[in-house]
Amino acid sequence: MFKRGHRLFASGAIGLFVIALMHSLGHFSPPPTDPALVAVLDAMNGSQLDMGLAQPSIMAIYNSLSLGMSFFLLLLGSIYLIVLRFGRENAGLMRAIKLANVIGVAALTAVFAYYRIPPPAITFAIVGLVFLLSFLFDKSRSRT
Repeated sequence: MFKRGHRLFASGAIGLFVIALMHSLGHFSPPPTDPALVAVLDAMNGSQLDMGLAQPSIMAIYNSLSLGMSFFLLLLGSIYLIVLRFGRENAGLMRAIKLANVIGVAALTAVFAYYRIPPPAITFAIVGLVFLLSFLFDKSRSRT
C-alpha cells in the first residue's frame, strides 16, 4: 500500500481520515455560550421542515449533514486505501481515481473558501495538494 509511487496517494487518503477526525471533534465540541449563537441554535431546534414523511428540525438536518461528512470522509479514505491494496497494478484506474479526486477535493476546497470557513478550506487544500502531487508524479502516465 505504501509502495514507492503510491505514498502520496496513501498520505492523501490518511489525510481524509485526519479531516474526518477533526470534523468530528468540532461537531462534538461544547455548545457556544455566546447568547446570540445560543439563540440561533434554539431557533434551529425549534424550526421544523415538512418533508412529507417526517418533519425534522433544522438542527437535526444540520447534525445529520455534519456527521454524514465525517462518515463520508472515512468511507472515501478507506476506499482509496482498498484501491491501493487491490487495484494499484491497474495504472489507468489509478490515474482516473487520482484525477477525479483532485477535482473533487478542489471543489470542496472552493466551496469552503467561498463560504469563508477556514478550517475545512485549509485542510482540504492541503490534502488536495497531496493528491495533486500524487497525480502529477504518477510514473504510470508514461505507460498508459
